[in-house]
Amino acid sequence: MITALRYEWVRLTTIRSTWISFAFALVISTGLAWLISAPSEFYDETGSVVGEQPGDWYGAFGFPLSLTAVVASVIASQAIGQEYRFGIIRLTLTAFPQRARVLTAKLAIVVVAAIGIGLVSYAGSYLGVVLRGYPTPPEGVTTVDSTFFVRGIAFVVLWALASFALAGIVRQTAVGIAVPIISGLIVENILQFVLFERAEWLAKILPWSTASRWPSTPDPAGENVLATGWAALGIFSVWVAVFLILEVVAFLRRDA
Repeated sequence: MITALRYEWVRLTTIRSTWISFAFALVISTGLAWLISAPSEFYDETGSVVGEQPGDWYGAFGFPLSLTAVVASVIASQAIGQEYRFGIIRLTLTAFPQRARVLTAKLAIVVVAAIGIGLVSYAGSYLGVVLRGYPTPPEGVTTVDSTFFVRGIAFVVLWALASFALAGIVRQTAVGIAVPIISGLIVENILQFVLFERAEWLAKILPWSTASRWPSTPDPAGENVLATGWAALGIFSVWVAVFLILEVVAFLRRDA
């Protein structure tokens, strides 16, 4: 098992795209955080500036994770999709005949990479708010609960695992990257509109749109309240578990 982990780690760290992805996550999170944390000015009836409202300091950490998760999905999808694309998976399974160990090693490396990407995103966000002049949350900013930053990392990890599973099931890197984006931004929005009157319960548990509500704190229980925070991630984790089970079965039973 240690040998398989070392093999996957070397493969991950010697691919140029891995470091490009980390650098992109740092740059994009810094830029977005700098923009999001910008204060807005108050004007009086004469148009004169009379004060400033602080920007969304915590949002500067949360919002960039949406793009960071996509970056993590690239690394996760390549961890298995590229091996099928170039036929390297046959060499991997020849060197490590026990498929369960290979898959476990890949999953472990994906989790480590996703955590790393999330932390890099937080570092970039902090750099962005520092450049804006807010190293600490300014007075009057909306606060978040104590698990906000942990939820963000969990969100990135779950997104990466879902992408890994999808790429492995269909043996295509692009599927693991594109499906979450297309589904989350387009397909699920259409389905929510169509299903809300016919199958409201299903509209509330669509995977990627549900996962995107991780930053929000739960509202008081109500009939039409959507899951947020840890509840949203819990629903998403069930979807991820289903994807992973399908990938495990496919990886262990199909020919390379």
